[in-house]
Amino acid sequence: MAKLLFLQDLEYEFLGPMYVSSMLKKHGHNVLMRVGSGLKDFRSTLGSFKPDFVAFSIMSGSHHWALNMAREVKREYGIANIFGGPHPTYFPDFILEEGVDIIVRGEGERACLELMDRFDKNEDYLEVKNLWVSRNNRVFKNELRCLDDDLDVYPFADRELYLDLNGKIDLSVRNIIASRGCPWHCTFCFNDSMRELYNDKGKYVRIRQIEKVIEESIYLRDTAKARILYFVDDVFGLNSKWLYEFLPKFKEKVGLPFICLVRADEICRNDKYASYLADCGCILACFGIESGSERIRGKILNKSLTNDEIYKAAQRLHAAGLKFRTFNILGLPGETLEEAISTVKINIDIKTDYPWCSIFLPFPGTKLTEYAKNAGYLNSDYNMDSLSRSFYAKSSLSNHPHINQIQNLQSFFQTAVLWPWTFGIIKMLIRLSRNIFFTLWFGLVYFVVCVKSEKRGFFRTFYFALRNYQRLMKKDKKE
Repeated sequence: MAKLLFLQDLEYEFLGPMYVSSMLKKHGHNVLMRVGSGLKDFRSTLGSFKPDFVAFSIMSGSHHWALNMAREVKREYGIANIFGGPHPTYFPDFILEEGVDIIVRGEGERACLELMDRFDKNEDYLEVKNLWVSRNNRVFKNELRCLDDDLDVYPFADRELYLDLNGKIDLSVRNIIASRGCPWHCTFCFNDSMRELYNDKGKYVRIRQIEKVIEESIYLRDTAKARILYFVDDVFGLNSKWLYEFLPKFKEKVGLPFICLVRADEICRNDKYASYLADCGCILACFGIESGSERIRGKILNKSLTNDEIYKAAQRLHAAGLKFRTFNILGLPGETLEEAISTVKINIDIKTDYPWCSIFLPFPGTKLTEYAKNAGYLNSDYNMDSLSRSFYAKSSLSNHPHINQIQNLQSFFQTAVLWPWTFGIIKMLIRLSRNIFFTLWFGLVYFVVCVKSEKRGFFRTFYFALRNYQRLMKKDKKE
């Protein structure tokens, strides 16, 4: 049977490769994952496993490392490569990069299975749907296949794929999904682009069968030794009928604490929503505020959420005894310093337990990035190679009169919300030049909030953060 080797540089479990792996293994193919930073970390496996393909699941920003690694592997071992994930899905011209052999666009389980089956039978795979293939200076571009309406035709994510991470990160908090897709149209999110990509290709938002989610949850509890489950759906419980049937069954049969992503307006629509989550084991609900300004939220982000709904949702979560995390963005195109400060204020007002805040990272292909370009906040030549290395690095916006102060405010965002008495001091500090002390303070507070909010192991999470920070620094020096 065919052999596929995933390579990855970040010490983290991603569901995408795990779903592809489980599908391939179910049909007899061999799949391994190795995590490392350089070719030396993979030589042993490349020599002993002798894969037919090396694969990379990549987001925009991580594609540089993956591309360089694929070239090194191809140069030294002659092994063809496959790239999947968000980056090649939204930017398929990645296939034109020197050394790239195959990209997989969209959902990859069936496409990768057909590719491996054909390769195993010595059949050509140039016409496999979802694949773009580069061969002999020619690119073969295939359309997307229709989406599977039933997500439970896929086997459970392969939890043994990341054996490399045992002992390196806290694997007692495990990610799981109950649905795919999001019905909203926020301009900062790729869901709109994905929805358009799959236009007339089937139902975009799909929810799994309750019994299957319960079964996988029990497996994670009993076999994978999970003590907390993290539902990473774009929005957990999109269908209220499904949710209210699922939660009591989950409480009875699984009984694990869980974390989930919700929407403030959904909490407001049902006065029992928050208490029901809390009663059935939810220990952390996460929702996006994005901006404290209704103008920014409505006109720039196309997020139909009012301040009143945010306040009401927070009140209900507090009343239910349920801690919550909010997602916020500073440095948005058109945002004034006063509007950025209002984002801090609304989080202080609602007493956010675990605030999270990033600097706006303009991903090419989103409507918000196009708006920023057209409004003159981004240089006309801004492209994928212009991306900052993370959500917390320097803003990419130009021609923004207060961007330095806003960047500094992001560094102290969590501090101001958690300890409101510091806010007056912070308003003075942000006038100073950005410096290493601001960055270190942000890193410290961010780490503590992350560990406390998700109940992760302190020391393993600390060493994970330290190792990945060192890798980022090495990348910066190379660049």
